[in-house]
Amino acid sequence: MNERLDSLGLPLPPRKPETGRPLLWVAIDPLGDFVEDIYLVNETGETLENVIVSTGGCQTFGEDLLTLAGSDNEYKNIEDGDALKIDSYDEMADSDYILQINIKIQIDGKQIKLRSLVAKGGFKEEVLLWG
Repeated sequence: MNERLDSLGLPLPPRKPETGRPLLWVAIDPLGDFVEDIYLVNETGETLENVIVSTGGCQTFGEDLLTLAGSDNEYKNIEDGDALKIDSYDEMADSDYILQINIKIQIDGKQIKLRSLVAKGGFKEEVLLWG
């Protein structure tokens, strides 16, 4: 079950367990009726001075490609331990889109750019920054 395979279908050695601590991650809160709220969780030990979040992606129609880009949403002073709602996902309306979350964070005067994995059919919980 935890066995990884290479491109030829042969087993790969097991990965070393992650020993770091998750600092920033995407969390999912299912609300029912195929709707989920998407949160950015801050466990950095610091206040995030500025967070800019946008969601973008595409959808294919045969050979045609429709791109989409959400507007930038800016948030200030996100305390350590806070979960910031950054988006909502409707499985019925959005499941055909290939989506990605783009995040710019300013912490201690430095800017960090992060992106979620590209996903079709909804976002998954994932760690964006390990400590």
